[in-house]
Amino acid sequence: MIIAIEDAICERLQAGLGISVSEVMSWDVMTDDIGNILDCLPGAFVTFTGITGSQPHDTRRTRYKVTANFAVFVADHNVRENEAVRHGDVRTDEPGCYRLVRAVRRLLSGQDLGLDIGRLVPATVKMVTGKVLGEKAIGMYECLFTTFWYEDVLENRRWPVAPEYDTHPDHDFVLWEGQLDDAPREHRATHAAWQLQGQPVAEDTVRVPAKSKPESDAGEDGPLL
Repeated sequence: MIIAIEDAICERLQAGLGISVSEVMSWDVMTDDIGNILDCLPGAFVTFTGITGSQPHDTRRTRYKVTANFAVFVADHNVRENEAVRHGDVRTDEPGCYRLVRAVRRLLSGQDLGLDIGRLVPATVKMVTGKVLGEKAIGMYECLFTTFWYEDVLENRRWPVAPEYDTHPDHDFVLWEGQLDDAPREHRATHAAWQLQGQPVAEDTVRVPAKSKPESDAGEDGPLL
């Protein structure tokens, strides 16, 4: 789910920001050499910043509501003056950080990105400061967004079961050759018989159709990881 959200944010921003940015990509710019991003400016850089909470969604604690944050770092570069980095200019290749912040929040707030997640909620916007940023005349702001999904937990002392389709998240355990449980036998039919005074008077068999490939892993209560 995390990868899918990052990719979807990048796709929407790339389409929405158009020619105002040189790059929109999944990149944790704060763990890399800031100088490396000069060729990508103005730009928007998307990264998952962590899970902030996991709350039980039922009394048996078999499903949890997971809340997470994603950050979009917008950055621009202008050697003329500090104000131009923040305010931008009439030129389309000098949008300025403030306009990029507004545009990112406009494009992402309230969106589910076509995924089984809670709609993105805009949170804080913070200036990113540092000696290298100042020396290279780079302005950068972090735009934070919050969303949620649901995760089902394994039964106590059980292992994942190899899923039928390789698009299921648990297929990773198959690829990694981790320990797996045998799949439970599929329920295919239910037979019932009715008796009157000890004698059978009616019977019926209800057959369960074979499962088809699911479109998503969403449950009745909401999106799943």
